[in-house]
Parts: sequence; structure tokens; C-alpha cells
Amino acid sequence: MEIFELLAVFFVGILASMFGAMIGGGTLLSLPFLMLIGLPAPVAVATERFGGLGQTAASFVKFARSQKIMWPFVPLLTIISVVGSIIGAQILVTIDVELLHNAIGVILLLLLPLTFLKRSVGIEHNKVGRRSLIVGSILYFFVQIFAAFFGGGTGILVAYTLMFCFGLTVLEASATKIIPWFFLSVTSLVIFALNDLINYQLGIVLLLGMTIGGYLGAHIALKKGDAWIKYLFYGLVIVTVAKLLMF
Repeated sequence: MEIFELLAVFFVGILASMFGAMIGGGTLLSLPFLMLIGLPAPVAVATERFGGLGQTAASFVKFARSQKIMWPFVPLLTIISVVGSIIGAQILVTIDVELLHNAIGVILLLLLPLTFLKRSVGIEHNKVGRRSLIVGSILYFFVQIFAAFFGGGTGILVAYTLMFCFGLTVLEASATKIIPWFFLSVTSLVIFALNDLINYQLGIVLLLGMTIGGYLGAHIALKKGDAWIKYLFYGLVIVTVAKLLMF
């Protein structure tokens, strides 16, 4: 494999994981790039998931020190993530992935106005009731199934769920989803590895890049604060919708 291609994967990993650590959505950059350089879609998904372990570890270190992780929610979200990952990782290719991409794009487009109508969402930590937590847990479960299967755009749906149903700020959502995402990644990676879907050469290079990007992204997010990250969230949702529905 050419050194230029490995360097490109490395730098794409840095950029994708910077956005991923701040709010999510980095997969929309890294996954298409891996397919662009010739990896079949299933191998690209598995290899990107392997590289994403670097982002998860690095951003966890930074967010844990800032006390932004809402630990009471972590056990529940982790259990849901593991179950969702087992189901999602075993979904067969009979599922129309393009249809799912379009569905998520439409959902994001419909949800975007809600963040403008209720300006406190994502900025202030809100106490929510039991019903909201139950609905949020159900939504989170289905999002994690999608995330285990292809990932694109689901990080933003996770953020929406944690902000609206669990009452978290943007930064709290980014921090709290790290540990559940780690377990989702490990569980799905076991299934991917057993099916020989991971390109380890590219995966290791991507992991190194994503480790750097994950730390930088978490650092920038904490430095800028919830309000700044929420504006970034708006822009990323619009780009994600365009990417999922038009390309």
C-alpha cells in the first residue's frame, strides 16, 4: 500500500475524529473516504469502527477530567448499546442501507427546527421525568442498532436523544455517550473480526490519527463551551442531511 494513501488515511482520521469528539458525525467523512480508496462497504465500516477506538479513548481522557460525563446514565446506556450492537452488527445485506441513510437524513431535517424553537436545549442541563427517560431509552436503542450497522449520521441522533430526552447539554451528551459507544464498538468489532472484515493495516493508521483528533476535538469543545458547540451542531446537522439525502 502506498505511503501517500496511508498518510491520507491518517490525516482524515484526525479531522473526522475532531468533529466526532465534539458532537459526532465524523463517520460521514472517514467512512466514504475508506470506500473511495477501494475498501468494500462492510470492510470500510469494520475498519472505521476499529480506528474509532482511538477517538473514544482519547476523548474519554479529556472529558473525564472535566467532569462532563453524567455517570448515572452510563450503565443504562451501555447495556442498551451492547444489545443494540449485537443486533446491528448481524444485520444482513438484505437491508437497504441507502433507504436507511435517507430515513436518518429526513429525521435530522425534521428535528433541526426543534433546537431553534427551544433554545435552552443543549445549553442548560434540564431535569427530566421518568416518561422522557423511557422514551429516550427506546429511541437510543434503535439508534444504536443503526450505529452498529453503518454509523453514518447516528452520532448526531444520539446527541439529539440525550439532549431532548435525558436533559443533557451538548458537551454532556458528547461526554456521556463515550463509554456506551466504546462497548458498542468492541461488541460489533468482535463480530466483524470473526467474519474477517477488518483491514488491520489501514485500521491501525486510522486509529493513530483518530487518537490525536479525538483528544484535540474534546479539548476544543471544552474550551469553547456549550453555546459554541451548539452552533457547530447546527452546521453539522445541515451538512449531514445534505450528505445523506443527496450523495
